[in-house]
Amino acid sequence: MIAGGGLLAVLEAARAHRDQGQAFALALVTDTEGSTYRKAGALALVAGNGQRTGTLSGGCLEPALEALAARIIASGVPEAAVFDTRDDDDLLFGSGSGCRGRMRVLAWPVPGTGQTLLDRLEEAHTARQPLAIWVGVDAANLGGLAFEATQADPGALPVLVAPVPRLLLLGAGPEAPPLLHLARVMGWLAEVADHRPALLRAERLAGARALHARRPAQALAELAAPPDAALVMTHVASADLEALRALATRDVPYIGLLGPPARRDELMAQLAVGEQAQLQPRLHAPAGMPLGGHGPEAIALAISADLQRFFHGSR
Repeated sequence: MIAGGGLLAVLEAARAHRDQGQAFALALVTDTEGSTYRKAGALALVAGNGQRTGTLSGGCLEPALEALAARIIASGVPEAAVFDTRDDDDLLFGSGSGCRGRMRVLAWPVPGTGQTLLDRLEEAHTARQPLAIWVGVDAANLGGLAFEATQADPGALPVLVAPVPRLLLLGAGPEAPPLLHLARVMGWLAEVADHRPALLRAERLAGARALHARRPAQALAELAAPPDAALVMTHVASADLEALRALATRDVPYIGLLGPPARRDELMAQLAVGEQAQLQPRLHAPAGMPLGGHGPEAIALAISADLQRFFHGSR
């Protein structure tokens, strides 16, 4: 299995350690100032055996994070740490990173007071929703948690944990394997639908969360909820047209279409005027950023870059 990233990797690691009966610490970035590698809402996990999932820096702060985790696993008490690299002394006597930023991290033990946070993260993940948290950072309520503003103590910091992006590949052509690899590394959940069973081999599409042997319209109709992004990439004009027609009436914020502009225009011309109007604000065609290069790997990288831009609000 490809190593994952982001919130998805932290949740998967938490489940694995819990199933093995191993204690761990759940760490959350609550606030930052200046230049920091991660921002508020970032999560990391450090197990009792020292195994870490997630990062808070380029490596300079991780030893301190691991020491923090070891302390709270031993004590059972949440603890905060402030990493401040703004001072010149940090270059010589501290982390040596030169990042010129300040980051506060709170960590909770699991089992223990971190279980509530973990449960709420899992619930939000299942519901495909962001999780709003108010975290106590004062000595009197250090590590206190609230999930409604009205229940938060004065001085608690609001933190938002973004949901895991969900991606649907409508087509399992040559771009699908590298796209799935990149999606997994980025911490996105990806599913693949294709009406050609020969392309849906599990070993070929190892990064997919689910495989659907369906034509585009049927696959979209059977999904429990629409994805955050759908990529139309069957390389068959009739199937791509079917996918666009089905996506026109579904609440999918990002729709990517593979192929040159002339092919896009030919497909759009076959749709009703109303379908065109529904698609145009969301359609990215040709899909991907203009990075240059040729072949499935280059196309997958260009599409992943554009999805990263979209998922993080640079629209």
